Amino acid sequence: MERITDSSGHYHYRSQLLSTPIPHVIKVLMIGNNPREMGCLSDHLRKFIWKKFKVTATFDLKQGTTLANSQKPDYILLDGSFDQEALSHWVKNLRRSRQFKHTAIALLKENNLEQLVIPGVQDYLLKETIVSDTFALKVINAIRLKVKENAKALTNKIPSGISTWLSWGPNEKKVVS
Repeated sequence: MERITDSSGHYHYRSQLLSTPIPHVIKVLMIGNNPREMGCLSDHLRKFIWKKFKVTATFDLKQGTTLANSQKPDYILLDGSFDQEALSHWVKNLRRSRQFKHTAIALLKENNLEQLVIPGVQDYLLKETIVSDTFALKVINAIRLKVKENAKALTNKIPSGISTWLSWGPNEKKVVS
């Protein structure tokens, strides 16, 4: 089994990344107000060799809504430098739509000093800690988590007495009844 070590020293197995029940091409929408920063983050994802990323960036929330509706991203990264109230409103409106209920959303923060918490945001990333491999793996793991949450929500909706197979991995299946 081939082991991959990212630039932060953490290791992952190649088979774990390839068997992840996420799309072959991961669509990422970045919404921020710093073009250089968004370009750098986009480059980090494009250089990751184990998954392919299609990255779209925009610099305002209104355009972000339009792009989200047209491209249906798997992962949305928001810059925390936007007004907190505007971000909260944007995320709340996005989560109202059924198609974005299980989309992974992360917030990029300048520092850990401010207590910026937005309902509907799944992950908070510090700008200073992002390196190429680590960022790509965080995106993959966030999507994997949302896929598992979606599967769990689905199994909770299945009426009792009905058995079904749900695939959780390449060779692992669980029966839900």
